[in-house]
Amino acid sequence: MTFIIHQTSRDISTFQNKPVATTDEAAETKEAQMAESVTDTTEETQGITLSNEDKHVLSGEKAKEEAEEFEDVPAYIQRMLERLEKLKEEMTLLKEELMALQTEREPDEATQQLTEMKSQYLMQLQEQYFDIIKNIQEALKKEGITDPGIIIRAIT
Repeated sequence: MTFIIHQTSRDISTFQNKPVATTDEAAETKEAQMAESVTDTTEETQGITLSNEDKHVLSGEKAKEEAEEFEDVPAYIQRMLERLEKLKEEMTLLKEELMALQTEREPDEATQQLTEMKSQYLMQLQEQYFDIIKNIQEALKKEGITDPGIIIRAIT
């Protein structure tokens, strides 16, 4: 799968009002613009490159690999693993927000209350996170799955 990233031209003439053309003139103008845009696209995209990881993500291969990663576990454990991943992302965002709030030199009372609320919420999320890990371990034992890599992949 190939992606072409198109950058708009910085020439102001493309944004200026143009006189209304007849249908024949409009068709000719459209063909000329299409040919010009193809040339512009190839010239402008030469400087843009994607990393292999970005290509991997954009192609959908990463999503397929992640789906295959837990393919051999039951559906309810997969849902628990997905919830664990969502909790991990939410905790990361919350930690970033807390760091931003705590860097204020002279926080007002509302900011202090918000920081306290977010800290308490983060603690609750961490408790849920560890509870889900414990539940996943128990579910894996119940199913007779002894692969510790499943938990390790979910945690990391």
